[in-house]
Amino acid sequence: MSVATAVYRQTCHVCDAVRLFVMRAFINMQRGRQLSANQRVIRQYMHIEYYGYKDPDLPYHLNRINDRTNEEYDKKLAELK
Repeated sequence: MSVATAVYRQTCHVCDAVRLFVMRAFINMQRGRQLSANQRVIRQYMHIEYYGYKDPDLPYHLNRINDRTNEEYDKKLAELK
């Protein structure tokens, strides 16, 4: 019975390691897609002019959006542990 228990415990560790690897990869892919979407939104917004005025602070806003996105996904990655 102890051999079966030891094998079961090792199998669980392998399954957990694989699950963590897959989940991290999935979360990082989501992060990349969200950062790409943020950039596309800002690019589209840059082409819109309000009364002949373009906002020169759009790169700053993009950086803030990306920082919040990174914080959110870092938190998700930290919760996996």
